[in-house]
Amino acid sequence: MESIVFFGKGGIGKSTVASNVSAILAARGRKVLHVGCDPKGDSTLALTGRRVKHFADGGVFAGEQALRSSIHPSLFKNISCVEAGGPQAGVGCAGAGIGAMLDIMKEFSVLEKDGYDAVVFDVLGDVVCGGFAAPLRRGLAGKAVIVVSEEMLSLYAANKLVAMVNNYARNGVWLAGLAVNAKDASAVRLAQAFAAAARTRVLGVIPRDPAVAKAEKMHRPVTITDARSPAAAAMVRLAAAIQNAKKPAISPRPLSDHEFQGLFTGKPAQKASFGAAGDDRLPPAERLRRAGFTVTGIAGGQALASWRTGQLVFNVIVSSASDARPGMTRSGDWAVCFAPDAGAESSSHRGELDAAAAGLSGVSFDDFFNAFGGGTDFYRNINAFEEIASHSLPGGGAPREPHVGFGQWHRFVFPGAETISVPPGVMLVEHGESECRFSSAARTPLSALQRSAAGLAGSGLEPVCPGLPKEDASAVNTGFTYADAVLGDGPKVEAALGAAAKITGKGGLVELYNTCSPMLLATDLKAHSGKVAAAEGVQISRYNLNSFYLGVPEKIKARSAYAAERLKEVKRSRAWDVNLCGFGSSRGALEALLKSAGLSAAPEGGDFYAAAASSALQVLPEPDPVLEQGFAAAGCKCVVPPAPYGLAATGAWLKEITAALGRRKSAAAPKAALAQYAALSKKLGRFAAAFVGQAGELGCLRGAHPRCGVPALDFLAEAGLQLRLVIYAPTPETRAAAAVEFKLLPAAIRRRASLVCFSDPGELRKLLKADRALRLVYSDIPMDPRAAAAGKTALSPLVFEPGYEGAAETLRRLETLCRWNFNERYPSR
Repeated sequence: MESIVFFGKGGIGKSTVASNVSAILAARGRKVLHVGCDPKGDSTLALTGRRVKHFADGGVFAGEQALRSSIHPSLFKNISCVEAGGPQAGVGCAGAGIGAMLDIMKEFSVLEKDGYDAVVFDVLGDVVCGGFAAPLRRGLAGKAVIVVSEEMLSLYAANKLVAMVNNYARNGVWLAGLAVNAKDASAVRLAQAFAAAARTRVLGVIPRDPAVAKAEKMHRPVTITDARSPAAAAMVRLAAAIQNAKKPAISPRPLSDHEFQGLFTGKPAQKASFGAAGDDRLPPAERLRRAGFTVTGIAGGQALASWRTGQLVFNVIVSSASDARPGMTRSGDWAVCFAPDAGAESSSHRGELDAAAAGLSGVSFDDFFNAFGGGTDFYRNINAFEEIASHSLPGGGAPREPHVGFGQWHRFVFPGAETISVPPGVMLVEHGESECRFSSAARTPLSALQRSAAGLAGSGLEPVCPGLPKEDASAVNTGFTYADAVLGDGPKVEAALGAAAKITGKGGLVELYNTCSPMLLATDLKAHSGKVAAAEGVQISRYNLNSFYLGVPEKIKARSAYAAERLKEVKRSRAWDVNLCGFGSSRGALEALLKSAGLSAAPEGGDFYAAAASSALQVLPEPDPVLEQGFAAAGCKCVVPPAPYGLAATGAWLKEITAALGRRKSAAAPKAALAQYAALSKKLGRFAAAFVGQAGELGCLRGAHPRCGVPALDFLAEAGLQLRLVIYAPTPETRAAAAVEFKLLPAAIRRRASLVCFSDPGELRKLLKADRALRLVYSDIPMDPRAAAAGKTALSPLVFEPGYEGAAETLRRLETLCRWNFNERYPSR
């Protein structure tokens, strides 16, 4: 039986190609099962002429009969169709439903029993998790075909899919080649160049043909509606090429990011000089093994490995070349050295280690991570790749090239989402798989059932996951497993909720978050949460969300009511004038500013509710409906003054606070700070700063910025810098929108600013590089390499300090950065 699975970037034409291939195979006398593996359920539309009932609609654990009732006849002889389906958009875990369908298909030998000659899988666009790789994971796929166009992002997705196919080669799947759904026939050479570099081939090229669009409107394959059309002829040739494809002797290889970018810049990476003849035909993991390296772990963005030389074994550390320290041996984009515990004897073998590293020319830093994650344990593999994705820039910060990885090369401003706070005492229980990459994790042990200070003691259950980090100190995870999905998760949920309820206490608030896998596979949580709420005397709110900080009306209402009740329990007094809530690292400077105005501030730390009840005024850094409503309900006065960055904004911040306290005057700016500010402002007048963005983002740069709240545009205009507003506007409509937004800016900013638009990376770099007065480029990505490549310095929001002295200090930093033209003198290569 022939098994073909189609992958590719979303919207690239997979369903069109897959349905036509199924029709061609059937016309040649094959009995075909066409399997749609996309929750949208539109893969079989061209073969059935209608929307069919999905497998997921009948219950994913209903067995063989549920699967058979989901298999529908096609309009065409010899074709049957099934759609996996899935949950509503944005909720649930469709991948688990696909896996459940394929498990039944395999367990009950449906394909063999029904005598299918061929099965065609049409899988959801960009594969983002193992669920959508189910045909490969379950061993049901034979030939993999990646549908691409000649465009960069399509080939970028294909490059990742090559790696995915290689990961599951142990299950018998192999890459037959690429099907190019061409938008521009003259640019197909890019897809061909990619195929050659990745050691695969182009199986066929489908030209742009109006007959395809006409066929799709009729819900039919083009090979049926217009068999003489160029597209139909290309589909026939493609199907023949797929059928005749043989498993390659050499596995394809995904390109490194450097190699991939080279295809589009015209500067391909220099071909590696491999240590031994024929080594380039070996997988990187095998080359590492032959060189004596065994990757044993991942920590801090580095690979930990053992290295064997003769009978001796030493521990070594492998880092990226950009993070290499003095004394490390470099090879390509990575560097290696002996670990501190390698012992004195290792020094006499340094030459051997250097030679081993030199022999691995062509092996990339990512290959070490892949070698660690390439075992049979799927979750270990995912965790390894997660480490790669989170690898930071030198000195910490954002992931490497997120503007490329997420298809947002033009983005410099990332405002993030507006969030709400979690009042102290509220417990957050996440019901989901602890190893899921979307589990809300980031700093302390994760599982709700771990017996540790950060977990929930007293649950009576054993830990189900290792000590992973999490996002909030009050957040825990139930450690949902596949067994819970099959056998019932009620006891585990009640144990976790009960332990959380004991921590928050009677009258407390517990929030239960039902995440992907439980939403699709688990029982109704209403009865379990109601039982615990009644027994423990707490309120339990349930959400089908994956974010603790996303504001929805019922959550805001519950949290603000809880905060108000806690405040009412505390005896009111007037120990301090002001309570600064959530100001983080800027708190010290603002306390000093308040002191200069004769105002006292509640000390940092201690009980949140006691500090609030003992202060005359609560001050917030940004709007927060939870705390604002909670303070109002408890009778606590609260203000959200403008962010105190710059002279005018600092004065406005103090004025609003003093007015709220009934004071007539606020403190004047210190003369020394004003003098320093004025002197530096004169020096900065000859320099310019650029803000690169798109229409709609200028508001973020004026302070409506949840990430840091810095009104950068206003600050720099007040400081006297020239401003360049460089807006991504590839169409006349977006250029017009940018012009309108520019006109709405205050006159004080427009006088210092100029507006220019760009449409591609080359044009942006040219604009930035040609401006001699321009020294700073604002970016939310620390050490943004795009600014360095243009010979400019990235301006981070971390440069800005609040208050009067902070404004003067910020100007000193800006003046230093403007004079520091390192990137201009030593341009990035």
